[in-house]
Amino acid sequence: MKDETCIVIENRHISKKYYMLKIKAPYLAENAKPGNFVMLKASSGLDPLLKRPFGVFNTNYPFTWVYYEVVGKGTAAIANLRADDPVQVLGPLGNRFPAFTGKNILLVAGGRGIAPIHYAICDYAPANNVFLIYGARSAGDLNLVEELKGLGLKKMFLYTDDGSAYQKGFVTTDIRRIIADHHIEVTVSCGPDAMFESLAHEIGGIGTENWVSLEALMGCGFGICYSCAVKTTADEYKKVCSDGPVFKMEEIAWQKQ
Repeated sequence: MKDETCIVIENRHISKKYYMLKIKAPYLAENAKPGNFVMLKASSGLDPLLKRPFGVFNTNYPFTWVYYEVVGKGTAAIANLRADDPVQVLGPLGNRFPAFTGKNILLVAGGRGIAPIHYAICDYAPANNVFLIYGARSAGDLNLVEELKGLGLKKMFLYTDDGSAYQKGFVTTDIRRIIADHHIEVTVSCGPDAMFESLAHEIGGIGTENWVSLEALMGCGFGICYSCAVKTTADEYKKVCSDGPVFKMEEIAWQKQ
């Protein structure tokens, strides 16, 4: 982990309130692993005071990419960054997705959860059979599909809640059939808690090894503030930032959140 001032290379608007930030961050690019996240802040000033957490979308030394949605003051400030602007970066943070070889893996992404899932695809595809379910609220929220097609996926299943693009439904709509048809051994997912609650209901106990990358509000990113604590099935609390963000799906008490 390193706290440094990095340089913006590009801050590309994709659709609606979604952007792709490319930064020159040699330490981060060299040390980040799939599943890690970073804390970013647009300036060294006090407004906003805290950095914001983002999953790492991809790295290629000395560059790192971050896919994000503007949802508040902190992300709005990041959206205003231009080429050559400085950006405060803390990372890499958290744990990584587990490594696999020779497995049939189903990746599941909900909305902006596609960011760490994209990085996972790049890591898994060369040595595994990788399938993707990707869903979002509407057509404008389901981005980067053409880029995903070039990553060596065996098959991709796309959904929108409102049916404005691809198949109408949720990431869980056909998941049991997809797992059965493609002999899935491992699932790796990222998205909102509501998505995970549905996933746990649909695939819990069917025999797959299930991993999830949690999204959470964070103040520090490394275990000091306890703002990202989640309850586990062992009736204790773990911190998304330092104990995760990657957990076994069955470890989290979804229905009790």
